Amino acid sequence: MNFFIFSILFFLVLAAFLVISSRNPVHSVLSLISVFLLSSILLFCLNVEFLALSFVIIYVGAIAILFLFIVMMLDIKIGDTSFDFLNYGTLSYFISFIFILEIILPILNLNNQPSVLSFETYKWIQWFSELESFSNVQAIGQLLYTYYFIFFLL
Repeated sequence: MNFFIFSILFFLVLAAFLVISSRNPVHSVLSLISVFLLSSILLFCLNVEFLALSFVIIYVGAIAILFLFIVMMLDIKIGDTSFDFLNYGTLSYFISFIFILEIILPILNLNNQPSVLSFETYKWIQWFSELESFSNVQAIGQLLYTYYFIFFLL
């Protein structure tokens, strides 16, 4: 699980760099949408489902699409429209190699031993088995529709 969190963080930083370094404003907004989606995936990995869904609905569904429409309505002329694929070949091969390596290495797991960063050696108390098994979204929905339903309707 730590591997997936670190790989998501790597791609999150890469997409955030593309937001500020892109010359095309449409590409910059699309990179911003990928930043929002990757941050919501990271929140899903951390079991914070309500915030992750809020990120997707509010930021991607409203703000980023609004930015995209505004940029498309402004019709900004880009000075350099020539794009040479050969200049980006080595970078794309390197990123593809890293991506394929990140997919294949957990599947192979050559030595079948837990990694150094795993918490399998520690004794944990399973609080979730002691409590009711509600997710965050179910708990918030139960509160909204029982105790605070008047405020929710208003």
